[in-house]
Amino acid sequence: MSSEANGLQVDLGAVLDRHHVGDVGVPAGPELLAFANAVEVGDRDIEDARRRLAQVIGEAGALEAAAIIAAFNGLVRVADGTGIELDEGVFAASAHDREMLGINRYAGAANSAAVTLVPGAGQQGVGSLFG
Repeated sequence: MSSEANGLQVDLGAVLDRHHVGDVGVPAGPELLAFANAVEVGDRDIEDARRRLAQVIGEAGALEAAAIIAAFNGLVRVADGTGIELDEGVFAASAHDREMLGINRYAGAANSAAVTLVPGAGQQGVGSLFG
């Protein structure tokens, strides 16, 4: 995973907790998390969160963060709308991480319900898929 490649210990559970406001293991983590959460829940404080983020990473960085949030939202909607399912390798390798992060409870998880796990496959985790 890119966090490992950059020597970062990222708390993925905290990243997915919209009530978490502290450090998650990435530079400007609290500000990035506050901005992403404000955008995701349609918080009235989006502009305030964006301003605090820009103070830490600059206007260009805040714009980049907004673009990344928009891109990921778009990609997820396209994937869910078209019913894209995980292939067997990714499904197997991500089993532990999907369960730990609660991803299996998302509506889009039903798209991969028909994938059959091979016993013992993917025990290395998602990081093993990327070398």
